[in-house]
Amino acid sequence: MKKCLLVCLLGGLGLALADANASDHESSVLYHNATLINPASEQQLNDGWMLVKNGRIVEVGQQEESASLLPTADQRVDLNDQYVLPGLVDVHLHLTAGPQRVEMKDGQPTFSMHGHSEITRYHAISTLATGITSAFSPAGDPTANAEYVKHQQSGEWLGPDLRYAGFIFEPTPIAGGSVYPQTETEWQAEISRQKSLGVTAIKLYTGLNEAELALGHRLAKTAGLDTVAHLDQVSWQYAADLGVDALTHALPTSADLLVGANKETYLSERENPYSQRFIYRWFDYVDYDSEPMQSLITTLSDQQTRVDLTLVVNELFYFSPELETLYPESEMWALHPTFRSRWHTTMAAPSYDWTAEDFADAQEQLPKVQELFKRLYDADVPLAIGTDSVASGPFYLRELQLVQATGLSNWQVLELATVAGARHMGLADIGELAPGFAADFIVLTANPLIDLTALNTVKTVVQRGVTHDVAELKAQLPLLSDVQL
Repeated sequence: MKKCLLVCLLGGLGLALADANASDHESSVLYHNATLINPASEQQLNDGWMLVKNGRIVEVGQQEESASLLPTADQRVDLNDQYVLPGLVDVHLHLTAGPQRVEMKDGQPTFSMHGHSEITRYHAISTLATGITSAFSPAGDPTANAEYVKHQQSGEWLGPDLRYAGFIFEPTPIAGGSVYPQTETEWQAEISRQKSLGVTAIKLYTGLNEAELALGHRLAKTAGLDTVAHLDQVSWQYAADLGVDALTHALPTSADLLVGANKETYLSERENPYSQRFIYRWFDYVDYDSEPMQSLITTLSDQQTRVDLTLVVNELFYFSPELETLYPESEMWALHPTFRSRWHTTMAAPSYDWTAEDFADAQEQLPKVQELFKRLYDADVPLAIGTDSVASGPFYLRELQLVQATGLSNWQVLELATVAGARHMGLADIGELAPGFAADFIVLTANPLIDLTALNTVKTVVQRGVTHDVAELKAQLPLLSDVQL
């Protein structure tokens, strides 16, 4: 009875909000008295206005002295000198994933990531409330992702627009997370199954060998799908030469990218299959000016291989004993309580046997990780912003700050967060405040060109013409907080 009442209440909230905003989408709306920030053109327009019709921007201009000179519209919205930025894009969001845990399957302990629709709804709302209007999930249960997209596009569920890949192709069994076909026919069948569930890409993972990576890529392209790869001992160079569409994580940890004695030392360290120290040791050994790395960067640039480095993941691993300081509890509202209670433990798992000296060495490598980002950026490799989280929350802002620290301007960082993210997802109608683009933007009380923490001041999210008040979005989260797995 309690669950039924909760579902009915949430359904009513969603329908009421959809009805309240229907007029926004169907009629013309003039947003005025704001500073328009358009990272794609590095243009800041003071006293700016936008005319929106049928969910799309049709005109943009600068207000003259007389308000009577503004275009006519069915509705006027005075933004009271606030700041408008295109909706943010998270290109690495595992929105439908459940918390990592161990389940018994056929009498054996099995790693699990099974999700729950109410947890997904919580994370979708909290992510939208932080200004993320579009996202790409590079892996996940394709059935759960398809269910989310169906409900989100119908207006029943609130959250970012989502494109997605399916279960990762990986030898390690993960319930609700991985598949590992044994024959080419089985690979074809699984790729076809995932495609039928709406995936736009397949995810090739760390445990695959070169032959399996090549097979998966070939069959995916035959099926008309992109390939996304998170690799370890298979080199990024091999994947780039194959034509893999996107690479993810600042963990190009193949020994093939190292040279000389450093390569030999690294290979000897990798002989221990239980040690995760390689996630920082590789950066200690790599020489970005070496022939393998220069060749890789050139290939990635020439082929325009998309890359999302998720620098925040390296920082989370390297600084896992200090997570309470880096991410105070007051900032963690974006995570569902089920995740909030265990996320520290999850982040600490790779470093379970690290010493204080290991952590000190790892933390010294973070600038080297950031240098990789800057070298790829300077080489015109297409980069975008991702979090590798279930909810963008504070991780998104932290990713932007880590990127900024590589030497990029706020304009450049915000371009990566908006129009570059749109390009990463293959979306041509979002990411800019310009005529012809979807009315997909956020309203802030502070200027992110001065300080990126202004992104914490989002008050309103307009998603393809539909308006969402951030305070009202946050007020829905307690209704989705009681799920236990």
